[in-house]
Amino acid sequence: MFEVEVTAQLKFTHYLEGFDKEISTPHEHIWFVTVTAATASLDRRGISIDFLGFRDTLTEVLAPCQDKLLNDLAPFDKNPPTAENIARMVAGKMSSSYPDLVKTVTVGSAQERARYILP
Repeated sequence: MFEVEVTAQLKFTHYLEGFDKEISTPHEHIWFVTVTAATASLDRRGISIDFLGFRDTLTEVLAPCQDKLLNDLAPFDKNPPTAENIARMVAGKMSSSYPDLVKTVTVGSAQERARYILP
């Protein structure tokens, strides 16, 4: 089994209801989003997944969220823009481009991260 990971930066603003004032008012983050995929074999070039294409897809998935207030964007207008929900959203979109290959999506800072593990 081979695992490949790519990471991209996500800069955004959000707020989360039900927390103290610092969290429940709009505030900015710069988090990292890491997507892990796994394959059982290598292709004719000797790679499992092309890093460049995989990272480009992640960048495209994150583009609508960059420098935005996530609470105003779907699906975060209905589900709070927590690290967990961001990871789940990214997992769904990445899985559309890489069916059955995406295994985890990790979102957060160096000190705090949430990981979505695909079923």
